[in-house]
Amino acid sequence: MKNVLITGANRGLGLALAHEFDKHDYCLYLVVRSITAKTELAVVFPKAKFLISDVTSDSYESKLSEWLELVTLDLVINNAGSGTKAPTLELTRPEYLRKEFETNCIAVLSTVKGSLDSLQRSEEALIINISSRRGSLKMQSELAAKGSGCSYSYRISKAAQNMLTLCLADDLEDIGIKVVAIHPGRLLTTMGSSDAHMSPAESASRIVQLIESKQLKNRDYVSVETGLLPW
Repeated sequence: MKNVLITGANRGLGLALAHEFDKHDYCLYLVVRSITAKTELAVVFPKAKFLISDVTSDSYESKLSEWLELVTLDLVINNAGSGTKAPTLELTRPEYLRKEFETNCIAVLSTVKGSLDSLQRSEEALIINISSRRGSLKMQSELAAKGSGCSYSYRISKAAQNMLTLCLADDLEDIGIKVVAIHPGRLLTTMGSSDAHMSPAESASRIVQLIESKQLKNRDYVSVETGLLPW
């Protein structure tokens, strides 16, 4: 049985991923923010393990490392994310960037650092950072996001996360850990875009299919809708 860690597992894509991995007989290690979330999820996933923590807290990395001390992790999915609705310079505030950079980039770094020893115990360790098409600098330069309503802070923080993905892919390659970014599609969630059409369950199914196919390569940036994306 393989072990998977999922952050932001209590709703949206994170919850859908937990359901999908449960169907594939993975042992679930779920990071949630509240006791309420843990209580609700424990009913649905009675065999799951839980860590209650805000992924942006100063103590998160050490709590995660301690929690996973004797665990072998095969897969880490950095799913926890944040987004605001401020698509123009006038509406953008520095605090929006700080908040989303903390969640969408720094928390990813903390999760990887806190789980690294556990990942190194696996023979086929994989880190998946849930990214966005809006983090692509090439697509941004080609006006793909112009008029989309996507916020400055979300695009900037996801571009930073993409660079982190590439840094990690370089750094961890020699110890056998693959790192990839996945755009989960245009999801019908609270953070969804105006052209959203895909359910979290459908996206989760496609993500697990990608993983199970063993076709993901280190440094891949993949959309579940269209395939490889340009960085």
